[in-house]
Amino acid sequence: MIALRINAFQSVQLFGLKRQPILTLSWSDVKVENFTWRFLRSIDIAAQDLYKMQADKHEWLQRGGVCIDDLKDMSVFPVNPLTDFAVDLAELWNMQLSVEEMVRMGITYDQLIEKGITPGIMTAFRFPLSAWVSLGFESEHAACMQDPEAQMIFALSREELVQILHDYHGPEKLPGKSTVLSGVSSHRPLAV
Repeated sequence: MIALRINAFQSVQLFGLKRQPILTLSWSDVKVENFTWRFLRSIDIAAQDLYKMQADKHEWLQRGGVCIDDLKDMSVFPVNPLTDFAVDLAELWNMQLSVEEMVRMGITYDQLIEKGITPGIMTAFRFPLSAWVSLGFESEHAACMQDPEAQMIFALSREELVQILHDYHGPEKLPGKSTVLSGVSSHRPLAV
């Protein structure tokens, strides 16, 4: 942890006129004064500098100075809304994250399953197949879907979906098959 150098404007915003001159901001100051992430960012303290001052995301989260709306701005850590902040699927959907943001935050399809994602909820996210694959959606997940669910989400039959994912992830055990195909896994972009 380091103390950040702050300018006169930031010092007055943080500590008021009577306590001047204060030239640094430390984690102790943040805790004692109960400064929120949002307030510190609003006075032009960079997220990277806040990270340098306190690199433990759990310290930021446990002291209560962070809300759901701050999580996108905290990508320097990153903060996983599902595991670190315990949001539910409705709150996650309401955050309107891109798949790139979800991947940067460490969100996985398996975590979404743990939170109770269903094919109906998947449609609300309006992600293409490639986005779901980025989150860890695999042929084993597709094999558990009913054909109408695969059609509703991806406009593919369940069999087509399983085969596309199998081909994309490379030869591995196909759902419902007892043999393992030989070969090397490839990671090429999906054309779907």
